Amino acid sequence: MTKNLLGKRLVSVLATFLIAVTAMAQVTVKGVVKDETGEPIIGANVLVKGTTNGTITDIDGNYTIQNVANNATLVFSYVGFNNIEIPVNGKTQINVTMKEDSQALDEVLVVGYATGSKRTVSGVVERVKKEDMNKGIVTDPTEALKGKVAGVSITSAGGGDPMGGTNIAIRGVSSLSGGNDPLVIVDGVFGDKRMMEALSPNDIETITILKDASETAQYGSRGAAGVIVITTTKGKAGVARIDYSGQFGVGTTYKKIDMLSPEDYIAQPGAIDAGFKNNWYDLVTRSNPITQNHNVAFTTGSENGNMRASLGVVQRQGLLKRNSDMIHYTAKMDATQFAFNKKLKFEMGLMGSELDGSMVYNPTRTWNSVFACIPTYSAEPVNGIYVQNDAGVNAYNPVGILQIDNKFDVTVLNAHAKLTWTIIEGLNLSAFGSYTSINLASKSFVPNNIYQGKGSNGYAQINNTRRGDIMGNIQLSYTKDFGKHHIDALGLVEAQSYDSFYNFSAARNFETNYFGYNNMKSGATLNWGDVDSNNSNNKLMSYMGRLNYMFADRYIATVNVRTDGSSKLGKNHKWGLFPSASVAWVLSNESFLKNNHVISNLKLRAGYGVTGNQDAIDAYNSLELMKPSGTTVYNGSQTTTYAIYQNANPDLQWETKKTFDVGVDAGFLGGRFHATFDYYRSTTSNMLYTYNVPVPPFTYGTLLANIGEMQNNGIEFAIGGDIIKTKDFTFTANLNAAYAKNKLTKLAGTYKGQDLTPAAHIEIAGVYGSSGLSDGRGTTYLIEGQPVGTFFIPKFKSFNEGGGYVLEDLNGDGKIDTSTEGGDRYIAGQAIPKWTGALNLGFKYKNWDLTAQFNGAFGHKIYNGTYETYMNMDMINAYNVLADAPTGGNGKGIHGIINSDYWLEKGDYVHFDYLTLGYSFKTLPKFIQNLRLALSCNNIATITGYSGMTPLINSTSITGMKSQNEGTVGNLGVDDKRVYPLQRTFSLQLNVTF
Repeated sequence: MTKNLLGKRLVSVLATFLIAVTAMAQVTVKGVVKDETGEPIIGANVLVKGTTNGTITDIDGNYTIQNVANNATLVFSYVGFNNIEIPVNGKTQINVTMKEDSQALDEVLVVGYATGSKRTVSGVVERVKKEDMNKGIVTDPTEALKGKVAGVSITSAGGGDPMGGTNIAIRGVSSLSGGNDPLVIVDGVFGDKRMMEALSPNDIETITILKDASETAQYGSRGAAGVIVITTTKGKAGVARIDYSGQFGVGTTYKKIDMLSPEDYIAQPGAIDAGFKNNWYDLVTRSNPITQNHNVAFTTGSENGNMRASLGVVQRQGLLKRNSDMIHYTAKMDATQFAFNKKLKFEMGLMGSELDGSMVYNPTRTWNSVFACIPTYSAEPVNGIYVQNDAGVNAYNPVGILQIDNKFDVTVLNAHAKLTWTIIEGLNLSAFGSYTSINLASKSFVPNNIYQGKGSNGYAQINNTRRGDIMGNIQLSYTKDFGKHHIDALGLVEAQSYDSFYNFSAARNFETNYFGYNNMKSGATLNWGDVDSNNSNNKLMSYMGRLNYMFADRYIATVNVRTDGSSKLGKNHKWGLFPSASVAWVLSNESFLKNNHVISNLKLRAGYGVTGNQDAIDAYNSLELMKPSGTTVYNGSQTTTYAIYQNANPDLQWETKKTFDVGVDAGFLGGRFHATFDYYRSTTSNMLYTYNVPVPPFTYGTLLANIGEMQNNGIEFAIGGDIIKTKDFTFTANLNAAYAKNKLTKLAGTYKGQDLTPAAHIEIAGVYGSSGLSDGRGTTYLIEGQPVGTFFIPKFKSFNEGGGYVLEDLNGDGKIDTSTEGGDRYIAGQAIPKWTGALNLGFKYKNWDLTAQFNGAFGHKIYNGTYETYMNMDMINAYNVLADAPTGGNGKGIHGIINSDYWLEKGDYVHFDYLTLGYSFKTLPKFIQNLRLALSCNNIATITGYSGMTPLINSTSITGMKSQNEGTVGNLGVDDKRVYPLQRTFSLQLNVTF
């Protein structure tokens, strides 16, 4: 009996031991992951359930995962597909076919504060995922987004200047005083273009565009110009890897202006031969400027937490040898930790960006000097001075002007954290906090041996701006599905504070150029006003509620209500209400389309909302302000005088934009093809403008007031999909286009019984720095009843025998008056394009891939002030001219300069933006998961009828460009000697995952 019992126990222990040993045995599992068509799925996650052991599939869908227990379970997941769990059971080869998720439209979509899905959204929400972003030479996120979304216009603000920045417009212009840039939100942190440009494109997972007010109303007084929501890449459970992305490129001039050679210049009557022969462009430009971009990211994660950290550096050299460089360092870290059985989620993010660069000191003067300076002057100093023709006051010695030192540095630091408590399933309470520090520093030194420094005997200045932004919110959200009902609701309270400090110092009269701005005491003269500082602070308090409801997967309704209170506004209008509502009908889920094999998705949408624009208002615009106005002697001592420089306006409020949108989303053949269409109409009221007012009754001569009104309406559409899709070859095409119509409907009005009537034609851009053109320089205007940026110019009739301009007498009074209100001007077109669009093409054959983008703009005009200036043969004794200037006009050359529609040209163009050819390697060492090499070229070709250097000028921004010593010079629709030449860059790119 005892022996039998002992034997049974031994057998039991042995069986248990064998089972444990079997369970502990580990194997290496390999396989391939494909979709239902047999196509490999790239980047699918493969994870050993309950562990951090995981990997991703390669270009062919292959995976290898080591140290897998015999009794383990593998979890296969990929966005848009159903998860699959497969027990290992000792197998070493597991191939998987993943099925598309029938609820693929449930893929998480960040919709402002809320997180929804394509299925439940009823407003206009466009998302660009990492794999859909531009593949060319991309050095900042705006370049990754360009041409991807209808109605989102992204243009360079400085041509080929690496420090030029970009202009971003969503559905056109909606304000005259500022705030036309969209609100940018990065992982919940509020910012602007600068915040967006501070990111590395490699750190971005998705970019979501909120275009219509039914969604942007979530952001109340900051949503009028649209919202860009950026979600950065985070760590993932079971993924431990290192990603490196590197790009190195060399550039060359894409196109330049062809001026007279020194020999041809000397041959012209009246030319000045100073004894030298120079090609200024070749002397001051690089033959092959360098562009490079490197980023390395470290990712790890488990079911209880994850982390991702990255470091990046971008270097860009412009065409100019000096004042045309940029190096940008980025660092980012994000971590997530779960606790208490995932009831508590803690997220933290850190971001740092340091941009160091040198900028063109004065774009107009610099490029005018490069092209128009007489080519017979010395490129080297003569008796220590860079010489030039004193008659050519608008064109300096090009080598001399590059001796100006002009540095510009931007530092952006952000720390943010979020704590989310899941109270019960579907009910979450979260608290979010963020601090952002932005430091801007500019330093410039004008030496005493060049023309610009002669009057002051050298000049140095230093500007510093430090801004600190604090924001925090508490949010309660609830999501529930019950029966045929889906509900998603949230409530929010939010507070923001913005503090800014600015200081400026300058000195002049330097006996030596050795120290520059590094020793301001070297300047012997300090004038009143050469030191300055100020501080500003404003606060915003907000409450918001949102409800999203869907019935039977067919009928959707969303309501947002937000109220904002701002310290910026007048005491009578501190708070504003911003409601919105939208509805949608999913026809494809109706019985009559449910089993349709062609139409896989069809949704009709309509929405209306109210948003505001507080970014057009500075912190203290509503108050009467005084400032120092000079100095005087009082009782034998020097004392400062003060004067009022701003009227109080207790009724100052934010601009209000009301938008109606109706649209349709469609998918065909199981999502292989897609199409969207939208029509919108918006009215901006209470529009801000600075009016001239009488003194008295006002204390000061100008007043910022809410009187104007503007209308925008348009259509947008996008269509695309896989034109050809086979096992080895895929051809994808996506086309988007937008038509926009703008009208300034009202600018005059009354304030407290006082008529405020601005000029009938308000100049916002013109031709400047052109000798001989003193009157009638304006070209682009604000006119009631017309689009913003309307050309209002004289009409050209002919050239006379002497090559002079003959203009039409439009008002028939027998004389020509080219002044703005002289009667001899007419409306000749608009500067902002009516149509914009882009075509994105993708080809893939086995391991090869090819991507390309074409973008274009149509229905607008460009005033060619550059050629107008450089064709004037009367100034041959002061400036160089175009190569064909001697035979211009009636064949005898053009003599004189007068603005007219002779120089107004169609601005239509199609630009071949980039082409990228890549190869993903199939056979790799075990320690490398993915490896891709690519060749790229940008600025390949431009199809246009425009005769100037490029039609890719400022055609969106009404604020123009700022230049030292010139103030703000508007350039909307005007090519006026300041366009930085584009460069064509060839690059080699490497992407590798370890």
